[in-house]
Amino acid sequence: MAANNDSPRPRRLFLTDKKTKTRYLIDTGSDISVYPHQRGRRNQKEKYKLYAANGSAIATYGSTNLQPDFGLRRDFPWRFIIADVTTPIIGSDFLAYYHLLPDVRRGCLVDGQTGLRAKGRTQEQHTSSIKAINEESPYHHILKEFPVITRQSGTAKCSYNTVHYINTTPGPPEACRPRRLAPDKLKAAKIEFELLLREGIIRPSKSPWASPLHMVPKKAEAMESVRRLPPCK
Repeated sequence: MAANNDSPRPRRLFLTDKKTKTRYLIDTGSDISVYPHQRGRRNQKEKYKLYAANGSAIATYGSTNLQPDFGLRRDFPWRFIIADVTTPIIGSDFLAYYHLLPDVRRGCLVDGQTGLRAKGRTQEQHTSSIKAINEESPYHHILKEFPVITRQSGTAKCSYNTVHYINTTPGPPEACRPRRLAPDKLKAAKIEFELLLREGIIRPSKSPWASPLHMVPKKAEAMESVRRLPPCK
C-alpha cells in the first residue's frame, strides 16, 4: 500500500462583520491584527515592517481604527495596522485583549467574558501568519523578551512615576456652545477616544469644563481632532 504524502490543508476560521460585511480571518498565530492596503489610497509606506511566517517582510501604511461587529453584544474598537496583505486578519493581540476564543471545530468565536458565540465559517486555506518580529533576526530572542518594543496597539503600562504639569494663565477655561458632529465624524471620534482610554493614554475627566473638538480630514483619508487650549505661561 502506497503512503499518502499529501499534507492536510489547514482549516481556517472566518467571521463576517455584520455591518460592513468585511470578512475577517481569525488567526491566533498572528501577533498583530492587520487590514489590507487598498490601491489608490493615499496612505504612505512606513519604515515599520511586519513579517510573514517564512521571514519575508510585509510593508505597512499606518493604521486605521475599526470596530468589527460580530453580534457578540459588545464593542470591539481596535487599531489595525494597514499592510500588504490580501485578507483582514484578527490576531492574538485582539483576541487576548477581549478574551475571545476561536473554536475551529464548531466554526465559531466564543466570548470568554459573556459566553456568547459568533457563528463563522471554516475553510481550507493556506494563509501566512503575521509576525511582529523576524524570527531569522539575531535579535529575535531579545525582542521576544520585551514585546512592548514592537507592539503597535494594546494597553500601555507606565513604568515610571514622573508627572508633568502645564501651567496656564489665570482665567476661565476655554468653552463654547455644544454643536453636533456629523455622523461619520462622531463615529470616528468615539472609536478614537475608546482606543485612547483602552491604551491608558487618556482617562475620564470629572471636570464640568471641556475644550471644543473639531474634526478635520487628514491626507490618509482619516479624521484628526483639533482642540483649542488655554494660553500657557
